[in-house]
Amino acid sequence: MPPPIPPISIQCSHCRTFTTSARASQLRPENPAYISIPTPPQQNLPYRPFIKGRLPVPRDVFSGAEGRDKTSNDFLDPLTKGPLRARQPQAGSREEWKGKMSEMRRQNLREGLVGLKARKERVGNTIRSRGERNAREREAAVHAAEREDERLTAPSHGLDLEALKAGFEGPGVRVDPGRAARIARTRTNVASANTLAATTRAQHLNHLYTHARSFIINSTQLDAAVDDAFGSAENPVAFGRNFGVPDQGVGSVWAAGLPDRVQDLLNRDLGIGGPKAMDAAGGKVERSRERMDKLVEVMTGGRGGIEEDRQ
Repeated sequence: MPPPIPPISIQCSHCRTFTTSARASQLRPENPAYISIPTPPQQNLPYRPFIKGRLPVPRDVFSGAEGRDKTSNDFLDPLTKGPLRARQPQAGSREEWKGKMSEMRRQNLREGLVGLKARKERVGNTIRSRGERNAREREAAVHAAEREDERLTAPSHGLDLEALKAGFEGPGVRVDPGRAARIARTRTNVASANTLAATTRAQHLNHLYTHARSFIINSTQLDAAVDDAFGSAENPVAFGRNFGVPDQGVGSVWAAGLPDRVQDLLNRDLGIGGPKAMDAAGGKVERSRERMDKLVEVMTGGRGGIEEDRQ
């Protein structure tokens, strides 16, 4: 960063120096600019112009009347009485103007007191009616019945616990007429659910016990299952016309042809459709065996082992 450029000085004919900025040495320590401190940006506060003058506190005009009504004729007549002697001043003279001003002051005093009295009564009636309305609303809220949600969620509910424990038969408590039937129905439902759960668990245990004969539980059985499915390293299982026979076919699953379509499966089941119709007899035999297995399961109450015994 280059050094700051010094202020430009101008030399006059009388050897006086004029600079564009004051030097730091010319600022005294009490000067706020003696130490350069960055100032934060000012906030954009709303502009509130200062209103000159203050309204005085209004005084009570009707105080000090000592029980008298300041709007009555007894109080206003002495204050607004006319001149003692009737005069006929010259038109356009000063006496005529002063008479008009006096009459205007007397009229303004009378109308002002009457207007202030009416406004005071109007404001008082408004405040009084508002207070009475608030008092009525407060009394209605205090003496209102407790809401149902507040009653049920209150720490002190005020219920007779002894009557509740005795089966809703205590004094002052309404007896539930359908309580016994509801409890019996609930017990029946619970017993049915427990019976269904026990039956389902027994079926699962029977299914597990029946199929446990084909579980692989040691490494020898695992090796035999792997060799049966994939063959050995010397004689791997290939895909082809003789599927599952080692050293037969090719190494692609698509060598046996495309998989059967839904229509082919339907034709085979119905025994129609050309060469594949000969396989319908085998499909019917398989379905008969499956139905026999289901029949045995229903009669014995457990999983059948016909398929495992046949294999």
